[in-house]
Amino acid sequence: MKIALLRHGPTEWNAAGRIQGHTDIPLSDAGLARMCGLRLPFAHPRLYASPLLRARQTVEALGLDEAVLDARLMEQNWGAWEGLTREEIFSRHGSDAFEKAGSKAGEAFRPGGGESTGEMHARVAAFLTDVAQGGDDAVAIAHLGVLRAAYTLATAWDMATPMPADLDVSKILLLTLDANGAVRIEALNLEFAVWDGIAARPSSPRS
Repeated sequence: MKIALLRHGPTEWNAAGRIQGHTDIPLSDAGLARMCGLRLPFAHPRLYASPLLRARQTVEALGLDEAVLDARLMEQNWGAWEGLTREEIFSRHGSDAFEKAGSKAGEAFRPGGGESTGEMHARVAAFLTDVAQGGDDAVAIAHLGVLRAAYTLATAWDMATPMPADLDVSKILLLTLDANGAVRIEALNLEFAVWDGIAARPSSPRS
């Protein structure tokens, strides 16, 4: 089966470059307007979302049906780093702070006392394994960290290195899951459909 992962719309903290994590920040006015102008380019037999407000607002803005909320789709918990910019984190914790946070060798490292990369990957992998049992294709509204984790599960990317240039988290990441939840990339950077106020019949993710 296939699952489409997409990130919530922009927030004020995104614009300011602040780490959000589990902090429950709403969409900005500009972010809400942007997402209201978009639609999914395919049908969505099953719909899941992070319970954080910015994800739930994105579900509504995209004109989707009520989603099943799953805490495993929440952003990584960055603990005391939440609310800080990258520059503030570098000044307080060193220029290798994000390398330590993303490195497989340092999976037990919990940035700001929050959640380690290993813990983040484990819960995303568990979500994908469970969704794979349902058979029907699905859509999940989540966060940057969830898309990065899913990409890593599919490619073995080392998150201590810069994010791959071919992954655009403002677009849709389409994955194929086998019955055991094993992940492979079906398509990167799928475009949203532009909403013009005229409802169009969506196609299936399988097409």
